[in-house]
Amino acid sequence: MNLQISKKAIAVVTMFAIAAVVAPALFAQEEGSYSLGEKLLGIPGGAFGIITQLAIILVSVFMFGWVIECFVNVRRDKIVPPEVIGALQNYIDEGDLEGALQYCESAPNYLTRIVGAALNRMQFGPESCKDAAVAMADAEQGKLEFHISPIALCASVGPLMGLFGTVSGMVMAFAKIENAPGGQVNPKMVAGGIALALLSTVLGLIIAIPGLAFFWYFKNKVQSIGASIGLVADDMVETVAAYSAQQ
Repeated sequence: MNLQISKKAIAVVTMFAIAAVVAPALFAQEEGSYSLGEKLLGIPGGAFGIITQLAIILVSVFMFGWVIECFVNVRRDKIVPPEVIGALQNYIDEGDLEGALQYCESAPNYLTRIVGAALNRMQFGPESCKDAAVAMADAEQGKLEFHISPIALCASVGPLMGLFGTVSGMVMAFAKIENAPGGQVNPKMVAGGIALALLSTVLGLIIAIPGLAFFWYFKNKVQSIGASIGLVADDMVETVAAYSAQQ
């Protein structure tokens, strides 16, 4: 399986970065108040707020970019091209097992690694061929599942970062209330902390809700792809095991 970062994923990351820069200008309000873009960037919360919000935004950018990458690359025809199946099947049907092994080594992917593992164990008997194929199939499925795991990681980390920003913002707000001169509290004194708290929660949920949905989708898709390729590999491995028994 050869999965590569797509150009579309890079384009999405660039788009989010540009949006983060131009947002304050696009959502600018009257002079003296914070725009929506500035609030999203955590500017009312000071340096700590900016760092917190940017960290959450970067996680969201990475997650949505990785989702695009998975949409592009986590497909059966991308993982195992149809022409590979046809060519490998021809080698096996013709009994050219040496040619099949060379082809598997020259075109490594999910299917060819499984069949190649069986071909490499032919001299040890049919059961050894099947055992090697099963072990390799488990390894390849693990690689495919690992490829989509960053989505689950971001979906889990995002709301925790949002909660961290929420708690931090409330701590900032109450600290300003406690230190207010003469006990006189101006709403503007706590606005920055409260804005950081609420927007951190919003950004965390923006990451978590679609992230969990996308991970569920790709997890089921990966299982479907693995089962589909597994059926093709089983037929080829059975043929290889039969050749091994004859030898």
